[in-house]
Amino acid sequence: MIPTLPGSWYTDPAVLDAERHSLLSSSWRYVGAADAVAEPGSYLTTSVGGTPLVVARDRADGGGLRAHVNVCRHRAAEVVRGAGTASSFTCGYHGWSYRLDGSLESAVGTDVPDGLHLPPADVDTLGPLLFAAPTPQQERIADVLTPFTELGASVSGIDLGALRLHRSIEHTIAANWKVVVENFVECYHCPLVHATTLPGYGRRDYAVTVHDRIQTQHLDADRFSFAYLFPTTQISAYGNGRAVVAREVVPVDVGLTTTRLDYWFAPEVTASQADEWIDFFESVIAEDVPLCESVQRGLETRTFDHGYLHPEREKGLVRFHELVRASLEAAS
Repeated sequence: MIPTLPGSWYTDPAVLDAERHSLLSSSWRYVGAADAVAEPGSYLTTSVGGTPLVVARDRADGGGLRAHVNVCRHRAAEVVRGAGTASSFTCGYHGWSYRLDGSLESAVGTDVPDGLHLPPADVDTLGPLLFAAPTPQQERIADVLTPFTELGASVSGIDLGALRLHRSIEHTIAANWKVVVENFVECYHCPLVHATTLPGYGRRDYAVTVHDRIQTQHLDADRFSFAYLFPTTQISAYGNGRAVVAREVVPVDVGLTTTRLDYWFAPEVTASQADEWIDFFESVIAEDVPLCESVQRGLETRTFDHGYLHPEREKGLVRFHELVRASLEAAS
């Protein structure tokens, strides 16, 4: 058996603060639908690892997709909120204005400082899925997610480019974000917890494969494939329902997490079929949430120094713990 992360790492606010400054703000994150920024001048705001970002479709330069840290260079206020369309972004605190490419356009009552620019972030798309990162990334998201897209095409038969967003549902979970991630990167619990909702999941033919910062799972018999992109993005594909669920795990506080589930479907899936399938998936989530909250209550007793992981049945969880340890050690 392999020791888990220390129990205190799930209850100590200082650990969450360290995570926000290292692993939670270092890589690609699913942030929503690319259609939201399809038209010139359209924009949306989001937060990745506690860093506020603005993603916009430029009106110039061929309508390129841009992402910037949404923090004014004057006094650090968030420049823009929500989503919509604009020709420029004007900070609501002192009126400093930025072009959609992030460059400073005007500063009220003073000359524009030369070369001042909102800090660059990164943005990319995979089919209709939108991804962002607080810092420029070396790899494009299509390359990062290749293990999943190849698996999804062969096992689930999903054509990502054809998907349409049907509904978004948010959950608030009284647990540390790592507890929530861990629940979905192992199916060791599936035969017991999901025996009725997911019969057959977690058997020996349920395959988990680890690829550095991404891991995949699949069950050929159910045409199911799954990807977890470290640290907080999860994507599930179901061939029988022609459905994809994109989930983003968002740490709110040391013992509080929200998740947004975006439900995507192939064009041939009717609205009623999609609703029926969403009800099924939400019933699975309803079985998981109480368990995550039970784990957090156990951790907060401070009697749990560390646990133990099954090296094969929980190998995805083993890799997750390795990445968390490595990220925090590198930042210390």
